Amino acid sequence: MKKIAIIALLLLASAVGASAQDWPMFRENLGHVGVSASRAPEDNTLLWSFQTGSAVDSSPAVVDGRVYIGSNKDYKVYCLDENSGRVIWSYMTGDQVYSSPAVVNGKVYFGSRDIKIYCLDAKSGEFLWSHQSEYWTYSSEVYSSPAVVNERVYIASHDGNVYCLNAENGGLIWKYQTMCYLFSSPAVVEGRVYTASHKSPGPRGIPYEDTVYCLEAENGELVWDFLTGGRVYSSPAVVDEKVYIGSGDGKLYCLDASNGAELWSYQTDGSIQSSPAVANGKVYIGSMDSKVYCLNADNGDSIWTYQTGSAVISSPAVADGKVYIGSYDKKVYCLDAESGWLVWSYQTGDAVHSSPAVADNKVFVGSYDGSVYCFGEPDFTVSVTPTSGRVDQGGAIDATVTVEMIVGSVNVELDMMGTPWGSTVDFDPPSETRSFSSTMTIRTAPNTPEGTYDLVIVGTGGRRVRTANYKLRVGPPEIPMVLLIPLILLILAIIIALLIYWWKRRKKKKRRRMLSSKGKAK
Repeated sequence: MKKIAIIALLLLASAVGASAQDWPMFRENLGHVGVSASRAPEDNTLLWSFQTGSAVDSSPAVVDGRVYIGSNKDYKVYCLDENSGRVIWSYMTGDQVYSSPAVVNGKVYFGSRDIKIYCLDAKSGEFLWSHQSEYWTYSSEVYSSPAVVNERVYIASHDGNVYCLNAENGGLIWKYQTMCYLFSSPAVVEGRVYTASHKSPGPRGIPYEDTVYCLEAENGELVWDFLTGGRVYSSPAVVDEKVYIGSGDGKLYCLDASNGAELWSYQTDGSIQSSPAVANGKVYIGSMDSKVYCLNADNGDSIWTYQTGSAVISSPAVADGKVYIGSYDKKVYCLDAESGWLVWSYQTGDAVHSSPAVADNKVFVGSYDGSVYCFGEPDFTVSVTPTSGRVDQGGAIDATVTVEMIVGSVNVELDMMGTPWGSTVDFDPPSETRSFSSTMTIRTAPNTPEGTYDLVIVGTGGRRVRTANYKLRVGPPEIPMVLLIPLILLILAIIIALLIYWWKRRKKKKRRRMLSSKGKAK
C-alpha cells in the first residue's frame, strides 16, 4: 500500500512540476489578471525573509529563479535568489522605488520617484538606460509599473503622461498627455493600452481627473475614456473584452473594453485602491473598508466577502484555488477562492501594501517592516553514493543516501522501489526533518534471482517527492559490454585461426597422400 502511495506522489509531482511558472511583471501578465498556473502553498510555512533598507511598497517579479523588487528609503531595486533570499545584486536609484519591476527578455524595467524610468540587465544589474519624465511644478514621480511587449515599454507618470518607450534604448515612441496624476499601471491587450488617473494637479486637469483611458498601443491615440466618481489608484484588469477597475468612489467597475460603456459596478464601503484579479468567472478585489470581495465577473453579484483587520490596498493573486492578499493589519492572507474561508494567515511586522506574486509553488510579498517574505513548501534533494553495487545471493550490500534541504525544513521519509524478489531494504535513519545521511542496506535471499536491477530510492516530504537511482547486480559480475565485444572478437579470431590451421593441415595431408600414391604407382 505504501508503494502505491509513493507512485501516486511521483505522478502528482510530475504533474504539478510542469505547472510552475514565472511572474514577470505587476499582476503577472499584460492583461493584469493576477492569476498564476503555479501550485501554491497550503500553509504559512516561511521559507525565508530578506530585510531591505526600508519599507516595501513594490510588488515582486519572479523570473528564472530570481526575485526582483523595489524598496523605499534606501532607493534600491533588489535581485534575490528565489530559494534562499540571498542578494544577487542591488541597484540604487535617486529616490524611492514604489514601482513594481517588469522582467522581460533579460532586462528589468521599473520607475522611481526620481522621475526616471530605468532599464537594467536582469543577470548583472548593470545600468542600460533611463528615460526622464517631464518635470513640472507639481510632481513627476513614477509610481506606475511598466508593461513590456513587442519591444515597447508602456508606463504612466505623475507628470500626466502615458509613455511608450523603445525597450532597447529608452527612446520615446509616443506619449499621451492627460494633465492628471497617473498612479495606475497600464494593461496592454490586443493592441490597446488601458490606464487611469487619480488626481488632477490643479485646474490644468479639469475635467479629466478620475478617468479610465483606452489608447491605441501603436500611436497613443485616445480610443475612449470613462469618468469614475473618485480618484483611481487601481490598475485595470482586462480579460474577455471587459475592463475591471476600482475607484476612490468605492466602486469596482466593469467596462466594455471596445467602447468604455459601463456594464456593471459594485459598491463597497470604502475607497478601492487595490487592483482586481479575474479567474474562473470571478473577480477578486480589496477595499479600504478592510474587506476582500469576490464577485461574479459577468454581472457583479456578490459571491463572498472576507473581513480583515484593516484597509486592503494590496492586490490579490489567485493560484491553485486560493487567493493571496495583504492587509494594513500587518497580515498576509490565504483564502479559499470558492468560499472565501481562511486557509492561513501570517503576521508580518507592519502593514502589507505590496501585492503577492505566485511562482514556482511559492508566494512572494513585501511589507512595510522592510522585509520581503517567501512562503512555500520546503524542498530537498536525494542522492546515493555509490550509484551501483554487486551482491551475491543471500548477501548484503550498503550504500549512503544523502538528503539535502534546499530551502525550509520538512520530515523526509526514505523508501525503495523496484527491489528484487526476496530482498529487503533498510535505511538508518529512515527519516529526518533536516539534511541527513542514511545507511541503505540491501539484503538478498539465497533464492533471489540473479540479474541486474534498476532501483529507485524515494524521499517523500510534505507534497514533495525526490528520487535517486541505484543499479544492483545480484550474482556473479557481468562482463561489461566494452570487454565482451573484444572477447568475442578474440574467440572468433582464434576459431578462424584454428580453422585455417586445420584447413592447411588437411590440405598438406591430402597432398602427401597424393604424392605417396603416385610413388607407389611407379
